[in-house]
Amino acid sequence: MTRHPVDARVRLRSTARTVVVAVTILLASGNARAQQEPAVGPDLSPAEVQQLFDAFVLVQAQEALSLTDAQFGPFVTRLKQLQDVRRRTQQQDQRLLRTLQQLSSRAGTSDRDLEARLQELEDQRTQAAAAVRNARAAVEAVLDTRQRVRFLMFERRMEQRQMELLMRARNARGGQTQPRRQRPNQTR
Repeated sequence: MTRHPVDARVRLRSTARTVVVAVTILLASGNARAQQEPAVGPDLSPAEVQQLFDAFVLVQAQEALSLTDAQFGPFVTRLKQLQDVRRRTQQQDQRLLRTLQQLSSRAGTSDRDLEARLQELEDQRTQAAAAVRNARAAVEAVLDTRQRVRFLMFERRMEQRQMELLMRARNARGGQTQPRRQRPNQTR
């Protein structure tokens, strides 16, 4: 049985709206619980918050940019690619920074090794900027001029909302970014 592209688009919109409702409910219940019981709240990891937020962005973009039905499919695909490129390059950057920090704190690490890692970080950042630029250009290729302007403003608003969402999730978890394991008491 072949599926009609409109059916797939309707299912995608329905799923995205369901995710938005779920995020809203989780955040509302998390804030209410956090006020009553500071230690209780939704136990969302930063990755889960990011996934939910990405779905939220997709739903909000259609309305904010007034996307046509013809634009919606290509826009969603390309925006997801842009989100993936940004996330992947940010993870690579963080991994290289952690490695640099570890190496710089070791007494036996030579300046030559550090220089090589610094160059690797610089190269990665240059490649990341180009990859993000290309992914962003692919998104903008689907949009008309007015939509591209709205997309700039939309991205700024979404970045602000993302920071607020991450702060709420962190506060709901008692300020911890990750659950910490308790070490067993060691007797001396």
